[in-house]
Amino acid sequence: MVGDFDASMAIRDGMLDRSEAWDFIRTFAAGWHAPLTDGDGFGEEELQHAEGRLGLSLPTALREAYLLFGRRSALFEHQDPMLPPSELFVHEDLGGVLCFRSENQGCAFWGVSVRSGQD
Repeated sequence: MVGDFDASMAIRDGMLDRSEAWDFIRTFAAGWHAPLTDGDGFGEEELQHAEGRLGLSLPTALREAYLLFGRRSALFEHQDPMLPPSELFVHEDLGGVLCFRSENQGCAFWGVSVRSGQD
């Protein structure tokens, strides 16, 4: 850990929108290890390729996360990795869930319904 970053103080007033959440992530990254850089996110082309392959648009918050810190695995991969855009998939057996994170042994996934229409 670097500096005097205090996560509880950083979120004491809560977060009202995604913009505040991304500001927290930037502060957390800088306080935990090193500030985010332009190279820490996936490029727009990679996300568009994934969307074309999947036949859907990524939810706004997920897209923003990939653009901001998707390659910065040290922020989120201590146990269960976030899938790179090339490995995103829709689990149809679950009613159409876009899976974006995997349990480290591949026995569980995190996702969002592609039919919800919500960000």
